[in-house]
Amino acid sequence: MSGGMAGSPMIEVWRGSARQWEVDEMGHWNTQYYVARANEGLAILFGFNGLPGLFSPGSATTVAFNEHHIRFHREAHAGAPLHMTGGFLEIGEATAFAVLVLYHSETGQVAATFRVRVTHVHASDGVTSLPWPAAFREKAFAALVETPKEAAPRGTNDAPVAMTASRERAVELSLKRTAMSLIERDSCDAFGRMGPQKFIGAVGGGVKQLTGPLRALVAELAETPPGKVGGAVLEFRIVYGDCPRLGDCFEIWAGLEKTDKRTMSLIFWMVDPFNGRVFGSMQSVAIVFDLDARAIVEISPAATKALTEHVTKGLAL
Repeated sequence: MSGGMAGSPMIEVWRGSARQWEVDEMGHWNTQYYVARANEGLAILFGFNGLPGLFSPGSATTVAFNEHHIRFHREAHAGAPLHMTGGFLEIGEATAFAVLVLYHSETGQVAATFRVRVTHVHASDGVTSLPWPAAFREKAFAALVETPKEAAPRGTNDAPVAMTASRERAVELSLKRTAMSLIERDSCDAFGRMGPQKFIGAVGGGVKQLTGPLRALVAELAETPPGKVGGAVLEFRIVYGDCPRLGDCFEIWAGLEKTDKRTMSLIFWMVDPFNGRVFGSMQSVAIVFDLDARAIVEISPAATKALTEHVTKGLAL
């Protein structure tokens, strides 16, 4: 039950602002909070289509996240008023593919886009799939939307992918362990499962372990010397594996996949440090950012050559 009838208008599913305590050291809204608000918008989208309790602790069913594709278009600063629209692109027997667009409310400019693939599952185990209620499928299918051009992939591949991540491969490829921690209560949903924003939060918390030396190289070898440098993300593709739960521990392993004149493609694997379960894999299209000029620092030919030594061959989602 997908395609063919798309073309309905997207509906508003969230409205609020970027909070002061959600802003990072770069002065912009941290990426994990974009995803947290997208989760809220997704819940409201399902509610408007007949499943208002899908994320409530008493629900017999919920959704499992399969994949996120996210693009960041314009940064948001503390206090920025924002709103979000959403709709379904596809509805399957037990799956859904949704799109969400976050806007700056004062200008109408796109701040970020999200495409999200989920599966309808039993809440008891979070894994066993089951068909959507007929009323939901009919209502959602009758209002399918088209993908906004801003939400289309740009620096990531959109084809189906089988994850290559494993703890053994991370060690074999000499990837860098950038984070190691515990899934705590504030990272979990109503069913004790880690929310997808925690994946991004965990990656972001340790990302400088990998990117610090890479940014320094780009800045040092830039053709036009930048001011104070930091980093920013343009695009994410996340493929989820086993979902960690409250009390589980995790590691993030990371490496540089490739570079071009403006961006670096980074790969992050989230795994269980004890038994090797793979929780997810993420491709991040990142830039070196001149914090004074609020502009991208171009990767010079000399920097490209220097970064080659840091590229991990064979690294992929």
